[in-house]
Amino acid sequence: MSRLIDRALFLLRWLALACLVGAIAGIGSAVFIGGLNWATTTRSENNWLIWLLPIAGLAIGAMYHYGGKGLERGSNLVIDQIHSRTEWIGPRMSVLVYVASVITHTFGGSAGREGGAIQIAVGLTDPISKRLRFSHEDRSIMLVTAIAGAFGGAFGVPFAGTIFALEVQRVGRVKYEALIPAFTAAVVGDAVVRELDVKHTEYPVISSFDWDLESVWKLVVLGLAAGAVAYLFVHGTHLIQRLMTRIVKWYPLRPFFGGIAVAAMVLMFGWRDYQGLSTPLALDAFAGDDARSWIPKLILTAVTIGCGFIGGEVIPLFVMGALLGANMSDFLGVDPTLFAVMGSVAVLGAAANVPLACIVLGIELFGGSNALMFAMVCIVAYAVSGHQGVYHAQKVDAPKWRSIRNR
Repeated sequence: MSRLIDRALFLLRWLALACLVGAIAGIGSAVFIGGLNWATTTRSENNWLIWLLPIAGLAIGAMYHYGGKGLERGSNLVIDQIHSRTEWIGPRMSVLVYVASVITHTFGGSAGREGGAIQIAVGLTDPISKRLRFSHEDRSIMLVTAIAGAFGGAFGVPFAGTIFALEVQRVGRVKYEALIPAFTAAVVGDAVVRELDVKHTEYPVISSFDWDLESVWKLVVLGLAAGAVAYLFVHGTHLIQRLMTRIVKWYPLRPFFGGIAVAAMVLMFGWRDYQGLSTPLALDAFAGDDARSWIPKLILTAVTIGCGFIGGEVIPLFVMGALLGANMSDFLGVDPTLFAVMGSVAVLGAAANVPLACIVLGIELFGGSNALMFAMVCIVAYAVSGHQGVYHAQKVDAPKWRSIRNR
């Protein structure tokens, strides 16, 4: 009986903590979404702001260089702390990532929001672990819980947010010991965002498509292409980061030069629609428009993030995948809506090394009638994209494939 009571108290403690973390993550996500919505509106109404992007980059670089050195690692810092406790993360991360992300979006950088929401949640909740003097393992569970609450609240997908948090910290291992608090925080975070009347992007629920051998090989082709795009983005972003680190020694100048490059490409090639989140491009692709290329979004995002601007990669990868799928639909003779939907989750799952989360994401966003298709395209893309993802702090516990050896 005493053992049963101890287990019940243990569970209640984690449920209470998860509800607290979820509420904090939900409020943080709601405020963050509001800030980015303001930034997007301001940028779209003032096209001249793109000329100030280099100055905005210099300001962001200076903020992190003088006020938060080390915090520019962002979500990678969070994942590092899940693996080993080397430093505590405080509210300074939350403030910096909020201000810097709003600046990035206001002046025309290409970035996302889920990474920022995660850092806001962690910065506000890690002090709780410090105050309670948690062990490394308990603190790791709290960090995973904060990721789930932020992702679930910012994207409006609590189940996918849970799986993302359990899956993202390691390649080849899911942190099931954090399942209950992560799921609780994701549900609470999503509920808080909705209760605060923050509107998520509405995605179309697609009808069931016929499943046959022709569909199989076409989905495999899409999966291969999605994996290749994920590989290009990941390695392109990391290459830019390495080059900037090697060439530009003073950190604030890296986003300054990045701002010059992004502004030049936007103005020269007319890529204004690819600034910021670019979710309207994905919505057009889901509606059957196959005219917009995924390449500008990849280039602008890789340069924006690689040069030190602050923002997430999730939504940009989602948009790239949608555009890629729509572009391939005409070539393969398939419905552009179907391939846009499949491509959006496949590129994201491959680039972040979270195929299970993105299978669930597709089901939550677009309906479950094509679950087998989501699974096939995400698994193929994940298998061919390489082990390195956008979060280089991920540990590789198991390779994506093993050779067969005779004993």
